[in-house]
Amino acid sequence: MSTQFGVWTSRARGLLADALAYSQRSTMRISHVMALWSARAHLEALPVSREPFLSWSVYLADTPAKWLGTVEAGTAEEAIEIAAMKFGEEQERLMAVRRA
Repeated sequence: MSTQFGVWTSRARGLLADALAYSQRSTMRISHVMALWSARAHLEALPVSREPFLSWSVYLADTPAKWLGTVEAGTAEEAIEIAAMKFGEEQERLMAVRRA
């Protein structure tokens, strides 16, 4: 009687044997994979902005309020300025609510 662990390990051994046979068919395939890996290993991290950008939902402040879209800005005032340019509305008619 075989256990569940025995079934899993026998399947894993079979998969590893298939993978090994596949990789040995072409040494070019292995060298290509190694070249890709080494190229990725030497990448440097991109610089991150120290100022966090927040996501803001912008509404047209009529009765009822109408959702216009989402913008990214540091403050609500900046979000309203960006939204006024993006959506073509007057700043006085807009309100920004921070998204969670």
